[in-house]
Amino acid sequence: MLDENKVHTCDCGDEACDCVEDDIVMLEDEDGNEIAFHHVATLERDGKEYACLQEADDEEAVVEIFELVETEEDGESYYNFLIVDDETYEVLYRQLLEEVAAMNNGCDCDEDGCDCGDDCHCHRD
Repeated sequence: MLDENKVHTCDCGDEACDCVEDDIVMLEDEDGNEIAFHHVATLERDGKEYACLQEADDEEAVVEIFELVETEEDGESYYNFLIVDDETYEVLYRQLLEEVAAMNNGCDCDEDGCDCGDDCHCHRD
């Protein structure tokens, strides 16, 4: 089940500060524990929407992909996040990588450690 609350993550001590992260999604695991995820992207495929999320507390965490299913209960609308099968995950993960590469003009590196060569947009002034 989804709870799209903004999470106070800075050390300022002021819960009403402007340093709240908008890209944080809180999900509950099967044991009822809340886990914070960064919203990486939302993908669309075959008329369905998918959320690409990465665990916020683990920079090395893999991107998890969930199908978004809108549900209404007691007059309130919310999303259920459904785990996708392995085949769907692979297709959507490739789509995510293609979209990220397109956003970066084909460069998949970080500017500081670019290994794309002189034709990379990182090397242009």
